[in-house]
Amino acid sequence: MSQNKSKFVKSAAILSLVGMLCGCGTIPFTQKAPNFDSTYTINAEITYDKLKAKANLTRMENNEWEFKFTEPKQLNGLSVKLNQNGYSASLGGLSFSAENNSSYINAPRLIASAVGKLSDAANSISTSDGVLTINEELDGNRFIITVNERGGELISLKCPSRRLTVNFSEQKPYTQTLPEDGGVTITAE
Repeated sequence: MSQNKSKFVKSAAILSLVGMLCGCGTIPFTQKAPNFDSTYTINAEITYDKLKAKANLTRMENNEWEFKFTEPKQLNGLSVKLNQNGYSASLGGLSFSAENNSSYINAPRLIASAVGKLSDAANSISTSDGVLTINEELDGNRFIITVNERGGELISLKCPSRRLTVNFSEQKPYTQTLPEDGGVTITAE
């Protein structure tokens, strides 16, 4: 190859690389935004006013959640389900209605509402050291949610005006067992 052709090829390669880096092209190693509409199960340590609790959360759909409390022992086994029709609570085989303003209904409702709005929060996201921070307002309450930038896993949620703090861990895709199919499991993604 002649020296002029070699310089031309090198220049073209450098210009292509510069174009890709400045946004004029597609960078092959660019991360895609996390899918905030995914379904999953996740552990949560919840502090809500004076209530300190642990729960396993399942997000089955955007407006369908289940909170299974494991601590404190007074709440162990309590299941609170939220969906577009409202909420229901059960303990063992007993189903009951709970007061609309009780802590074990309000905390799940606030958490589900705030996390449900994440996919609409594109304008309020900042990033630092691999963590996305989302500042969002919902019903007059400011929420700060942190998420792992790479995989979209929830890290924490804070609502200072409601004295709500949640630390999340061990997020996994939601798996549902279908008893009519002999116990086959389906993972929704």
